[in-house]
Amino acid sequence: MRKYYGGIDLGGSFVKAGLLSAEGEPVSSLIVPASVEKGIPAVKANLREIGNKLIDLAIQNHGDLIGIGVGSPGTIKYPEGIVTGATPNIPGWPGTNISEIFSDFPLKVVADNDANCMGLAEALFGAGIGTSIGFYLTIGTGIGGAIIINGKLHRGASFCAGEFGHTIFVYNGVQCKTGRRGCLEHYVNGSALVSATLELIKLHPESVLAKARELITPKLIFEAFNQGDSVAQKAVAENAAMLGTAIGSAVNLLNPEIVVIGGGMALGGQKYIELIKKAIFAFAFESTTSALRVELAKFGNDAGWIGAACLNIT
Repeated sequence: MRKYYGGIDLGGSFVKAGLLSAEGEPVSSLIVPASVEKGIPAVKANLREIGNKLIDLAIQNHGDLIGIGVGSPGTIKYPEGIVTGATPNIPGWPGTNISEIFSDFPLKVVADNDANCMGLAEALFGAGIGTSIGFYLTIGTGIGGAIIINGKLHRGASFCAGEFGHTIFVYNGVQCKTGRRGCLEHYVNGSALVSATLELIKLHPESVLAKARELITPKLIFEAFNQGDSVAQKAVAENAAMLGTAIGSAVNLLNPEIVVIGGGMALGGQKYIELIKKAIFAFAFESTTSALRVELAKFGNDAGWIGAACLNIT
């Protein structure tokens, strides 16, 4: 029988899950509402139901489920699976022992931070295959990061390594929901891109985006960007320049072989990645970029559950 590894990616709105083969090939996947609005007991029950579905899927695919990994928001004490950091999109989640939710399951269940899982997927089976040190970013509503060295996650002394979105980009800048000021994610996330675009539309009402003013999303902006709209191009270029500048500082610190960019903002595609790369190479030392690659993530929105499944492979 084939061996399969289950992965669950818990988000504030949806839970994505699936089966991964030992060779890193996605076999089957599903997506369901997270049930956060119903409270923590409902979230836990939902996760258990998904775990049972993964067991059934493995049987349907003529194999055994070796283990389940869970990617969750917040700082996760590993390998215990305890949520120790804030989770604004899942109120009441801190303090939860995720592994204990599955204590009666006949297999191993481990948990880690969702951005760590994304990075692990890309390092083992995606854009980072074959690299010894990589910096992996997921950029959307927030920014998460993972540092992977020789195929192993660097979690840090208290499991917080990689919190790139909350590095300070502007001294005494915009207040973050964490209470700090000037956090990077407020300047380069999806909401910041939309806000910058709306300001530019006021000056350039001829933009194709002006008609969709009330419905503008990062996806629409990137579509206009790739079609050559001047407002979208200016907004995306500024976003990429700020993000690349910040990544350049991380490159100086870590000296990675690869930076991989995923998440919702990766919808910008290769043209967006090239703008980010240009800024990284402009602001980081030549010596730290001499062996650097900057790549688009391979797995897109499936990276979270694929990486969670990888927790039982490494």
